[in-house]
Amino acid sequence: MIPLTEAWRSKIADFLTQRIAQTVSTVSPNGLPRAADVYFCSDADLNLYFYSDPASRHSRNIARDPRVAAAVRVESMDWHEIKGVQCEGEAARVDDPDERAKAWRLICEKFPFYESFTDVVARLEIYRITPQWVRWLDNSTSFGYKEDFDL
Repeated sequence: MIPLTEAWRSKIADFLTQRIAQTVSTVSPNGLPRAADVYFCSDADLNLYFYSDPASRHSRNIARDPRVAAAVRVESMDWHEIKGVQCEGEAARVDDPDERAKAWRLICEKFPFYESFTDVVARLEIYRITPQWVRWLDNSTSFGYKEDFDL
């Protein structure tokens, strides 16, 4: 495992900024993994934010057990182009008004259409995934190339 330098942090943050969807895996009540795809935004600290209905299965799972995994990737049939980020960490509903405002700005910068959905968003909650481990995958370097980082 190599240290997460500012150069690596910036590289991963830039990649996340360019992607639109992440797969979030949560733990169900019976201990089974559950996956859901969601639009997301991120910040320079590699926190991942997404809006979701608090009644959704993944939101209920997060409320009960905050452990999550997430994956963001480039889809391609050419193995040279496979690139992505995987992470493990904890998710939580964002209650702090300042952080909620920050996340709203980030999501609207990335997805301007969110501003026209304020009535829908008002019924949703915003969640933050705080990564504790991150993996960078990049087949353009070599087949199966990866670097792991503890945060």
